[in-house]
Amino acid sequence: MPNSELPKRKRGRPSLSQTLDLNDILVAALEVFSEKGYDGAQLKDVAQKVGVTNPLISYRFENKEDLWKKAMSYLGERLVERFEHIQSYYVDLKGTTALRAYARQYIYFLAENPPLYKIVFQEMGQDNWRSQFLIEQVFSPVIWFGEKSIEDPTEDLKEFKTIPRANFISIIMGASSGFFMLAHLLKSQYGTEVFSKDQIEQHAEVVNDLIFKQFES
Repeated sequence: MPNSELPKRKRGRPSLSQTLDLNDILVAALEVFSEKGYDGAQLKDVAQKVGVTNPLISYRFENKEDLWKKAMSYLGERLVERFEHIQSYYVDLKGTTALRAYARQYIYFLAENPPLYKIVFQEMGQDNWRSQFLIEQVFSPVIWFGEKSIEDPTEDLKEFKTIPRANFISIIMGASSGFFMLAHLLKSQYGTEVFSKDQIEQHAEVVNDLIFKQFES
């Protein structure tokens, strides 16, 4: 046999690792769920997007619910890793400076992962197992970083702490994602390419200044 000839594949069902990286499937699933919604999405849609057979997806995931949960957990873990990096690398950040850093990274994360804000828009207005899963597995861990910064006894947070927490969370999350959700409108009306690096950075700066500048000396 010539050295260049490929070895024959072993008999039996191929393992997921032999054919496709698990993360590739999770990323594809996020795109499918964000485009079609949970009810409209099917496992075969994910298989088609990544170019594998339906049985391979079914072999790795119990059902659509299992795939949805694993995909959202994957996204949530990556977001928490971003915040953990800020916390560990910029150990001296406190008060509104820390909140600015978290808000900036959240905005960049949304720009890089559009399925997050699309799925949040689909699910968080409902009281069901998916919204509860998002709260527990994605947003509660993220909100913890902000809460820790707000509780810091820094002077520039004295007035800031008078804002009801529910209002603050809704404002920061709405302002962060609204820019990308309205991409087509903003391009049509103002020629703004919201996913360009300059516009993402400008949006982060504007959101931070509008929310935090008034509380900074």
